[in-house]
Amino acid sequence: MELEEFTAFLKAHYLPTDHEDVSFRGMVSQFIRVWGKENLDVYRPLHAVGAQRGEDCVNNLMRIFDEYGQVSHLIDALRLAEADEAALKKALKQGVVPRINKSEYSENQRSIAEIEEEIRGIKENLAMFALSISAIANREMLELKNQKDRLLQVKLQLDSKLARVKRSIGDSRFVKSRSFESLKEFFPNIDVDRLVSVELFHSNLAKILKTELQDSEQNLQGQLDKANTEIAAIDKLLTERLGAIDSPTVIVDRVFDVSRKLHTAKYENSYYDKIRELSGTKQSRQLELSERKQAILTTIEERLNRKMREVVTAVFGQQRKSPRITLSEGGYEFEVFEDTGTGTAYSNLIVFDLTVFFLTALPVLIHDSLLFKNIENRAVSNLLDIYVAASRQTFIAIDEIHKYGQESAKILQERTVAQLSDDNVLYIKDWRKKP
Repeated sequence: MELEEFTAFLKAHYLPTDHEDVSFRGMVSQFIRVWGKENLDVYRPLHAVGAQRGEDCVNNLMRIFDEYGQVSHLIDALRLAEADEAALKKALKQGVVPRINKSEYSENQRSIAEIEEEIRGIKENLAMFALSISAIANREMLELKNQKDRLLQVKLQLDSKLARVKRSIGDSRFVKSRSFESLKEFFPNIDVDRLVSVELFHSNLAKILKTELQDSEQNLQGQLDKANTEIAAIDKLLTERLGAIDSPTVIVDRVFDVSRKLHTAKYENSYYDKIRELSGTKQSRQLELSERKQAILTTIEERLNRKMREVVTAVFGQQRKSPRITLSEGGYEFEVFEDTGTGTAYSNLIVFDLTVFFLTALPVLIHDSLLFKNIENRAVSNLLDIYVAASRQTFIAIDEIHKYGQESAKILQERTVAQLSDDNVLYIKDWRKKP
């Protein structure tokens, strides 16, 4: 049999048919605790391997408890919402569809309202506009005039800045060294060389500043040229509109122009609305998933802690504190009390595994001999009773069976599958011997 076929066979025969969300390996792997595997960390009993994420461990626990189906459809819905949002964001980033910010969206909303009002007015008063076309022309010229006024204000600011920069360039001066000679007539002891050194520094600094001023002048001149070009274009449009003020085509041109602007504004805003809608859908699905998942985990957590208390009492007595597990969406914490040695620490792993074994359809437990090291003999005897009482298969490896008492030794001997010793090795070859 191929491996996939074999694991499918195991799942079909050892797991209930309603456990569709978990594989056979996902069900049993972390509860096969043998030397060499990565699942022997006493503080992380849900980790099948050391690098596993806490969130994945918790999700797998939900599958083992057959509760994952309650959130799987919510997870699929969330992934779909995330994919839709990511696709639209990519299209916006690459410029496939228009991207605007909140202020641009608000400006578009204002424009849409104004344009729709104007179009509505044209429809209702078409006959009147046919007799008085200047009403439409004047409205458009007013818009052009407002644009020109804004540009003229920008031009004025640029002219002022450019004049200041040019003055600064023209005023750059420094003192020549020969000018210091006349000072010696009044101050014979003056250090002329020192003055020359200082002035040299000033002159070098002035050269740097001059270069920066020249760059600024070039930049300002470019902005000014652009503003002049836009002003000239508006002047041309104003001239054309004034010349056609009595032409009936003004109505058609105006309706076409505002319709185009209306379409552009609505088109841009539609994608802004869409990204907000997708983001809202994703957030609502995240919240729904989070609330449902946490409710399930809280129930599982309570069941685990209550059952661990029962197992600890049965094995170690009422006075012994039981471990506690805390589950969250992103991971879990396993608190171990009275951790005074390896035996106590590993006994908590055994307690946890038995708890899951009793509460779920987990088909098998496998515990290696190192888990039983340093656990008091009476507790091991009590654990054997629990293993034997289980309705499903448990496998353990254990040494020195007689120290646990005659009854425990008898139980182990009756159920022994393989008994190894120095002479009775598992394989034909004794791997301990050097060649």
